[in-house]
Amino acid sequence: MATHAIAQPHSNPVTEGGSIPCSLPINWTNNRAFRDITAEALIGLRDFGGVSLDGAPIQLSPDGDMIALQLRQANPASNRFCSALVLVPTDGRTPARVIDDAGDIERASFDKYGLVGIPLGIPKPPLVRWHPNGRYLAYVKQRSGKAEIWIIKPDGTDRHMLIQSEVDVEALEWSETGDALLFRSRPGLVEARDEITREGLNGFRYDDRFWPLGSNRPLPTNQIPSVVQALDIGSATVRPASQEEITRIVSPGGARPAGARAHARFDADHVAWSIADDPAKFRQPARLHVRVGARTFECLAIACRNVTDSWWLPGGKQLIFATREGASDEKTGFYRWIPGSSRPRRILLTDDALFGCGVADTQLICARETSLRPRHIVSINVATGSLDTIFDPNPEFAQFRLGRVQRLAWKNSFGIEAFGDLVLPAGVRPGTRLPLVIVQYESRGFLRGGTADEYPIQLLASHGFAVLSFNKPKAYALHGPPVTYDEYLQANQKDWIDRRSILSSLETIIDRLEQSGVVDPRRVAITGQSDGATTATFALIHSNKFAAAALSTCCEDASMMVGNGEGYQRWYGSLGYPLPGSRADAFWSQSSLAMHADKRPIPILIQASEEEYRMALNTFEVLRAKRWPVEMYIFPDEGHVKFQPAHRLAVYRRVLDWLRRTLNGSAVNGRFAPPATPPHPRKARDGS
Repeated sequence: MATHAIAQPHSNPVTEGGSIPCSLPINWTNNRAFRDITAEALIGLRDFGGVSLDGAPIQLSPDGDMIALQLRQANPASNRFCSALVLVPTDGRTPARVIDDAGDIERASFDKYGLVGIPLGIPKPPLVRWHPNGRYLAYVKQRSGKAEIWIIKPDGTDRHMLIQSEVDVEALEWSETGDALLFRSRPGLVEARDEITREGLNGFRYDDRFWPLGSNRPLPTNQIPSVVQALDIGSATVRPASQEEITRIVSPGGARPAGARAHARFDADHVAWSIADDPAKFRQPARLHVRVGARTFECLAIACRNVTDSWWLPGGKQLIFATREGASDEKTGFYRWIPGSSRPRRILLTDDALFGCGVADTQLICARETSLRPRHIVSINVATGSLDTIFDPNPEFAQFRLGRVQRLAWKNSFGIEAFGDLVLPAGVRPGTRLPLVIVQYESRGFLRGGTADEYPIQLLASHGFAVLSFNKPKAYALHGPPVTYDEYLQANQKDWIDRRSILSSLETIIDRLEQSGVVDPRRVAITGQSDGATTATFALIHSNKFAAAALSTCCEDASMMVGNGEGYQRWYGSLGYPLPGSRADAFWSQSSLAMHADKRPIPILIQASEEEYRMALNTFEVLRAKRWPVEMYIFPDEGHVKFQPAHRLAVYRRVLDWLRRTLNGSAVNGRFAPPATPPHPRKARDGS
């Protein structure tokens, strides 16, 4: 087997390299006057965990007394992140403390279209794991493109690196006995990348290994297997994992039924799981089941229909479970149930995002985000549902004056329910009609900048905009009979029905906000990244309600089936997209903005990454030739999501400035008129 790790002697600790340790807020008290939010304050928030609301951002110690997390903070001035491994006592009284830096914050990649390592842009999810008896923490540091596995005692002593890996560590768990660490990686990537380099000496044959958006050379394919290995913590030696150890890292909580969603195991006689009635069908609600000894209980209460997580309380007699509720799953519910009793008792129902929870005695310890408060850690009393803050990494955020948030819910013309959060400037006078900015496409948790965090909601509100944080409604195909994943994708694509449903949701709420006197219907801008950008360009083609669009990615047309690689082409072809060479104007006219360049010109701002801007070139050049006011900026060394702090700050500032110029610009005879295309900088300098 190809080796990928260099063992480090226990007696030779490795010192820190260039990582910058984060500091925690010290003795901050909210005794300052409120002030307006700034772009720098939003970019510089301390974050922990991944970017999603469904992961595990914290690790609770086996005795429930301590939380471990990886903290990071962006610094646009240095264009770097600091990082820290932080321990937080769950008593809520003892201060948190930094016990180590956590290495470099690097951008993640993903595997798709048959390829490994497609650049993404979000931070790599942290890997931190408690020893079974709590005497050690194991964690992975990224350093200069390599992964390092470290261990440390909770008091900060006996800190040392065990191995350094040439490839990413994809998963990390302790062995059952705690004398070894199990880790999953792809050591074959080292040889595969070397082989690609050798191949380049004779020129690469263009085939389905290419991802032209991100690289001019082939990527390794997903045929390279993941390998689980065991690392002895005493000798720092690596060996192949046993089958039992492989099972442990694949299913850390124990083996679960195929297709199960939530899964909790107290012991061999107390197991809970949730599963759809037909697990082969895509995104169907998962009902709660419990096995106690030889008896299995199915919870038939309505509350048990859409269970996303579960936890046994000490003693194994009672179960806590979490649900997603509401027509659009916009609420989170927590319930307490004695298996076999008639019905669960709800202890909490909230619009807040609560996730990554674990049990500590009679408390649930969870990460939490509210619409107006960044991520922090709370305890939930399982008897009363009351919440207490345990750790807030950003107490200074309380000093900022924020806009008022109102949760809105409505149905579109298809009868599909949608929701969003309307944010209005603080102190706005009733009856004032405001320009509206639509930010997409999730609105759960902290309202920061939408998907990919490029459109700063509170910053826009503080400069006089009404902002609708729009949550994309459940897909059209989910409102019919249950279907497989492939059927789901094809049903949504047929006649562009899902895009039409999303657009109907947007038009419906714009009309409602106009009728209520909140927004000026002549000054509505739509923003979007990835799927949200496709929604935005589709809206510009099929609706006259939008006066401007700011895009992070752009744009769908026939050229994308040629320039994005064979794997990309094959996947979109399976959805019904025409293959290259097809006469398909009728299809592309539904989504290609370039084919509608003779429409009324609308100002468009494109802020694209270096790895994706080529997708925008056809649309950009066609619109510019037709004298649309379109601007495009390209950010170097960025993937699908922009990662570098300086770039993110520049995106924030530019979109704010552009929207102010565009929506608050000239008026002609009392009617809004979009500003003209600004002069090309070089032409302006040269006087040509």
